[in-house]
Amino acid sequence: RTMVQCGNIRTLICKTDDNYNIYDDELDSLGSLKKPRKKLLLSSVIITVLFGAVLLTVLLLTRDKTPKATYDRTNDHNLQNLIEVSPAAQKLPKKGKLFCWVQTSTIYHDTRSLAINETWIHRCDHGQLFTSEKFNDSRIPYSTVFAGIPDNYYNLFFKSRYAFHHIYTNISSEFDWYLKADDDTYIIVENLKAFLSTLNPDEPHYLGYVLKPYLTNGYNAGGAGYIISRAALKIFAEKLYPNATLCPDDIYEDVGIARCLANAGIYPEDTRNSLGQNRFNTFSPTETFHQSKASIDWVKYLEKKGYEAFANDLISFHHLSPDDIRLFDILLYRVDRKNV
Repeated sequence: RTMVQCGNIRTLICKTDDNYNIYDDELDSLGSLKKPRKKLLLSSVIITVLFGAVLLTVLLLTRDKTPKATYDRTNDHNLQNLIEVSPAAQKLPKKGKLFCWVQTSTIYHDTRSLAINETWIHRCDHGQLFTSEKFNDSRIPYSTVFAGIPDNYYNLFFKSRYAFHHIYTNISSEFDWYLKADDDTYIIVENLKAFLSTLNPDEPHYLGYVLKPYLTNGYNAGGAGYIISRAALKIFAEKLYPNATLCPDDIYEDVGIARCLANAGIYPEDTRNSLGQNRFNTFSPTETFHQSKASIDWVKYLEKKGYEAFANDLISFHHLSPDDIRLFDILLYRVDRKNV
């Protein structure tokens, strides 16, 4: 057998074959070469992971968290071609006292929308649901006005902005009043009509429950339902809708609509009754009774508490479940109070 030097490691060459073995006394020498490499690799992995974690943290902390809309108003010209009108909606009258439209979306077709359709919307002279996709039941009065606008909370302004334009341009400009409501709102239509009968629709009115942040003159809460007169709709559709300066984009629907109207000199009005009670309510009955939501920083007119908070000529409540809406209707229209 012959000893040879192979680099820094001595090897034993066997005469019987071409294989080689490493002397036992060289194992420590080999280990001393491998261990530093393993430590170096492990250290590199740890440093990389730590650097990645720090970088990710910095990105999360510095990212733009401002809520954003995902719709571009320049696409409005494509929306009309996407609108389908149900047979039930096609049969509705084109003129009258009150036009009502309810803003809903596909996820509420089988819950909130059904409750609205079963109850108050048919008491309007013309009442229908505006949504993004077709209902399974063509007997429901609806139009897919929002088919080209993504369902996103921060796109609600674009939906309402386009809806008022669509109503004026493609449905009718001959109603006295135009109500917009959410799909978790209940409207006592007779009380609304009685209140509106005291006002002139040929003057620009903007009515609802007044909140005061964001705008100098406040804005009407979308959830309580808000109404614009025929004269106000004409101004909105002809002057405000096409003008991005007078009617700029907004991530909040009710604030955005109010800003547009304010730029035309149309402001929210005091819609309380003679006792100082709100006819329109942006909160639920429970929230209204206990005054758990009406912060002085938000509401323009401080509310009464308990039973005194409820007007005998009240018009709307918000934050209602589908069965709450049905219960309102049962108590108001399906119970014979004379025999109770």
